[in-house]
Amino acid sequence: MRLIVPSFTVNNVFVWAILLASPIIVSIAGTPTFQLSWPTPNPAFARGMGYSAFLQKTGPDKEFSSGAFGCVRNNGYKFHEGLDLYPVKRDPKGKAEDSIFAITDGIVTHINATAGYSAYGKYVVLEHKNLTPSLYSLYAHLDSISPNLKIGSKVSIAQVIGKMGNSSSGYRIPLNRSHLHFEIGLRLTNKFQNWYNKKRFSSKNRHGNYSGFNLVGIDPIQFYSEYKKKSFATPADFIRTLSPSVVVQVKTDKTPDFVTRYPSLSVAKKSNNSNGWKATFGPYGIPLLIEPVTKPIGPKEKQIQILSFNPESQKKPCRRLTKKIGDRYIPAEQLQTYLELLFEL
Repeated sequence: MRLIVPSFTVNNVFVWAILLASPIIVSIAGTPTFQLSWPTPNPAFARGMGYSAFLQKTGPDKEFSSGAFGCVRNNGYKFHEGLDLYPVKRDPKGKAEDSIFAITDGIVTHINATAGYSAYGKYVVLEHKNLTPSLYSLYAHLDSISPNLKIGSKVSIAQVIGKMGNSSSGYRIPLNRSHLHFEIGLRLTNKFQNWYNKKRFSSKNRHGNYSGFNLVGIDPIQFYSEYKKKSFATPADFIRTLSPSVVVQVKTDKTPDFVTRYPSLSVAKKSNNSNGWKATFGPYGIPLLIEPVTKPIGPKEKQIQILSFNPESQKKPCRRLTKKIGDRYIPAEQLQTYLELLFEL
């Protein structure tokens, strides 16, 4: 197994510019069955440096952790789905010049080339079908997208897919805070448009199944850190190490397409007598396991029931998955959305 890290520390300016687009390979012996590249030319994370060496903070008076994953914004009350990574090279006007790299082999599944269509700005989504399970990776706020990329294009690990920028819709990212917004995670459903239509949003869904509503991220720093420590062979192994936050029973005869797309995170139905599913969700709502119920759910039982939850997850100020109504717990808004998408509710 090898960790691929784009080159950075070269004194000659001309050679520097070439090497920023030419990753180098550093060999690391270990158990992972796949190769992984950092998405920018900055080698700081691979060298074990801290947040200030690679994360873009949200303002001059903010902590560098505001560019990390999780409840890191608005005093912990606002969730951030990925990482914000700053550039290592700028032009004289301060514009980022970093190339953006595919983190592993994959297929281009979505390209948004019009910044005004998404808060992500110009962005690219890859699906990595060589992985178990098939993770997505998302690269946002791009200045430009490589012109050779098309939907269905195959990309290789560390292939240049775009250039770092500050594109967005609805708000302006200052030029001096240009960065890559980077996500890794799972896609909830292949039928996102059906859910979107039910919600009667005022704007058109321009992103198919690759709207942010339909994507659930894992913490990239945690994922890369465990990869460096050689603690898992596949992403499924990593996901299984995440602590369960809530277990939910859902009464439905439908089989979620999540089950067929992610068999390593699911158990298929073995009997037509099963009329529901037990879904276990991890930190911030990442699905850890979906399996059929072992006993039929009674006709008087509710469609959705919270079977158990981790009280520690209730202490987080953002992205809580359950809320208490009277003497019982029900899904909070975010978990309700995930259940609707997964089970076509």
